[in-house]
Amino acid sequence: GGNMPAYLMSNLLGGARVVLDSTMFELQIHNDKDYLASRTAYKLGLTGPAVNVQTACSTSLVAVHQAAAALRSGDCEIALAGGVCVRVPHRVGYRYEQGLIYAPDGRCRPFDADGAGTVFGNGAGAVVLKRLADARRDGDRILAVLKGSAVNNDGVEKVGYTSPSVSGQEAVVAAAIADSGVPARSITAIEAHGTGTHVGDPIEITALSRAFGRHTTDTGFCAVGSVKSNIGHLESAAGIASFIKAVLQLHHRTLVPSLHFERPNPRIDFASTPFFVNTELRAWPEGEHPRRIGVSSFGIGGTNAHVVLEQAPDPAPAE
Repeated sequence: GGNMPAYLMSNLLGGARVVLDSTMFELQIHNDKDYLASRTAYKLGLTGPAVNVQTACSTSLVAVHQAAAALRSGDCEIALAGGVCVRVPHRVGYRYEQGLIYAPDGRCRPFDADGAGTVFGNGAGAVVLKRLADARRDGDRILAVLKGSAVNNDGVEKVGYTSPSVSGQEAVVAAAIADSGVPARSITAIEAHGTGTHVGDPIEITALSRAFGRHTTDTGFCAVGSVKSNIGHLESAAGIASFIKAVLQLHHRTLVPSLHFERPNPRIDFASTPFFVNTELRAWPEGEHPRRIGVSSFGIGGTNAHVVLEQAPDPAPAE
């Protein structure tokens, strides 16, 4: 999935001469987000389902969930899932207004006491998914295993349409853990949605704590972070950025720091939860279970996604 086609709107439709030189139809099919998946399929010669996903900030992680479902159902043998958010032209800076989502100081500070908003960025990402048995049979390089995933919507269980919901987020995390079939206590890292807002961050930790609390009362065992502290909020590509960060942490057996965290948001009592904000580069030991990490992405409007990833299995011995 992708964001609104800024290049189409700003550069092409903004010039009367260009519109006269080319038909509106041609401009749309070459640039509009509705044609992202089908143009990719056309370019690469792919014949399986080519589906655009549009769920705002959770778009690309929902695409991963949909791709995994297509693999499980046999609709395809290999799947590409991802998202893109590129704003054209690249404007410098933004006007801060109190009460809106933008950070006042140009930094995204997930879960920090000074976190007062997010910063938007540009980016794109995609992953290749395949059934594990097929990937091992074909000798593919496996970076991680998707153990389970879930998608839901908040419905009306929230203050307003754009507000996050504790119950909705709790439900999607719990459903993904159930789908994965792994103990919640074995998930020792979370790549959070983590937008760095006063309202969103406490709601996210509360929802995660309730979902994990269905299975364990242990505290302080699960590292939490957000790639938004590094590269900003990529909107439609935010979920795939989080997913790729999680995969790379599994692959390198290392937990990377979440930036700009000094003091916890006063509305979050981390000491009573399974979670702590990871602020340093640290080795990630395997322990009793394989390394596992959950990834969250929540869209404005209430479509939530969560996936559970596990470290790749050891390569099959050469015959």
